[in-house]
Amino acid sequence: MDVDEAVLRQGPTEWNQYVRRRKAEGRRADLRDASLSGADLSGTDLSYADLRGAVLTGSYLMSADLRGADLDGADLSEAYLILADLVNSRLVGATLEGADLSGADLTGACLDPSFARSQVISDYLTIWPE
Repeated sequence: MDVDEAVLRQGPTEWNQYVRRRKAEGRRADLRDASLSGADLSGTDLSYADLRGAVLTGSYLMSADLRGADLDGADLSEAYLILADLVNSRLVGATLEGADLSGADLTGACLDPSFARSQVISDYLTIWPE
């Protein structure tokens, strides 16, 4: 487990303080291939994070900031992305079966060509990319 993953496991408050310092240094979070199944990441700042190949099955990402995050190949099946900010995120090759995207904002997100809205839970507040 790398340093970024270890700090994230400490909880949103510690993570958000840590990531603010990293951003001030011009560095982005590296969570490639992180194993975060079932983790409570609600309200975390994961904007511009490298989450390629991360396993986030059943994770709680309610109101998480994932703007510009690279989630290529990530497993988000059964994840709770309610009210998550996924603006301009990359989700190519990501697994989203059963994910709850109710109220999520996916404006400008790059979804896998095989993505089907029927795979996920969404509502009238979900904003889809054009």
